[in-house]
Amino acid sequence: CCAVQAKSSSKKTSSSSSSSSSSSSSSSSNSSVEEEEIAEVEMLLEAYFMHVDNTYNRLQTLNEYIQDTEDLVNLKLDQHRNQLIGIDLILTSFTAAIAIMTAVAGFFGMNLNSDLQEAPVLFNLVTLVATCGSLTMFAAFIAFLWFRQLLVF
Repeated sequence: CCAVQAKSSSKKTSSSSSSSSSSSSSSSSNSSVEEEEIAEVEMLLEAYFMHVDNTYNRLQTLNEYIQDTEDLVNLKLDQHRNQLIGIDLILTSFTAAIAIMTAVAGFFGMNLNSDLQEAPVLFNLVTLVATCGSLTMFAAFIAFLWFRQLLVF
């Protein structure tokens, strides 16, 4: 705005060498034309500003949508990770129960002379007790996890 006024004042000083009556009529017409041009430029700039502001607001909205989508994806990934951890926990505890049964079988599989090999019922009894004990331990561990809400199905 100030630069345009400086131009108009320099034009006015250059046209002041003409006659005073023609100078006043031409300066008033020049200033009205310049004011119209300034108003037109201001209107164009205002329209461009509104367009840029609208685009900026749309970009902010899109950025918020993207962040919300990232949060949702991260939540779903966390849920799946927790499910995998729960499955790993179950499988590990079941492996521990099987390992107890395997240890009992390993003790009886040794070639040691004792009277335990002679009793035919003792092998079945030890196998049954080891199996029931291991499965009971596994079930107790799963129940503990369930009541502590560490395991959700």
